[in-house]
Amino acid sequence: MQITHSMLFKLFSSILIGISLVACTPSLDWRTVRSDDLLYEALYPGKPSRAEKTVMFNSQKLTMTMEASRVNATLFAVGVINIPATAKGIDLKVLKDFLQNGMLSNLKTNQAPTPKTISIKTAGQPSYDLPAQEWVIQGLGPDGQQRLLRFRVVQRNLPDGQIQIYQQSILQSLKNNLAVEKILRSDEHEMFFTGFKPY
Repeated sequence: MQITHSMLFKLFSSILIGISLVACTPSLDWRTVRSDDLLYEALYPGKPSRAEKTVMFNSQKLTMTMEASRVNATLFAVGVINIPATAKGIDLKVLKDFLQNGMLSNLKTNQAPTPKTISIKTAGQPSYDLPAQEWVIQGLGPDGQQRLLRFRVVQRNLPDGQIQIYQQSILQSLKNNLAVEKILRSDEHEMFFTGFKPY
């Protein structure tokens, strides 16, 4: 069974909806959360909840784990796919393209999303810069409301042959005609995106 674009849309939608129903936090309460089994630390604005889904890719079973915290109408999330060292025949570019398309499909938009190349620092000393890509799009969510989605995808190759693919995102409602650039420079975006560090 091969994972498809529509399957990924359903996967991300079900994970995000499931988390958003239980992860609501009324106000910002920043804390550093270490997810040792997922090999990252992140700065969340509330206690995150966790959800998992299993998908088949190139006839191999992969688990996507997502941790997220919702504050009012904004969802802060980190998704992780672990690729074991024993996995064979997985095209990482194809897999990351599927992840990208699955995220972009959460909003209806006429924009042609263009990725921006960035770097993400690892935790610990010495710290290393990992190449990553970032997307920012505006569009209509499933409820017909205008939303902003900002997300990053980064790959971490571990010494034992495992590979972690991380997806960090903020999905929020667009209200009060706030300029997108002002939102992207807000403390909430700055703290969440700079607070994420793979091990």
